[in-house]
Amino acid sequence: MTNQDVTLQRKAKGKRPFYFSDPDVDRLLSMIMALTGELSVTRDRLDTLERVAAVKGLFSGDDIEEYELSDADMEARAARHQTLFQEVTRIIVGDLEDLEKEDEEAYTAVVDQVENDG
Repeated sequence: MTNQDVTLQRKAKGKRPFYFSDPDVDRLLSMIMALTGELSVTRDRLDTLERVAAVKGLFSGDDIEEYELSDADMEARAARHQTLFQEVTRIIVGDLEDLEKEDEEAYTAVVDQVENDG
């Protein structure tokens, strides 16, 4: 398998199944599971990188601790952090978008009724 960008659907179709009596617990669990998956992959890759570096004598733990990032490096990290945050909060954002759409539809219905009755 090659490293290619894969675009996934932003929101699943249909209603989200709930497993707990409080849907907010399900949302929180989804966020935690997304974070856990991201953290697990990151730790595995970091472990591999540190093992390869140790075997090849490329750098030490002290080198990592003392390394200073450039402004461009910091900006790249900030962008990556933002992407991660968006993925973790995706379920909440989707729910808020649905609420906004419902509110807009209700508002439009009221305006239409007032205009037609007036």
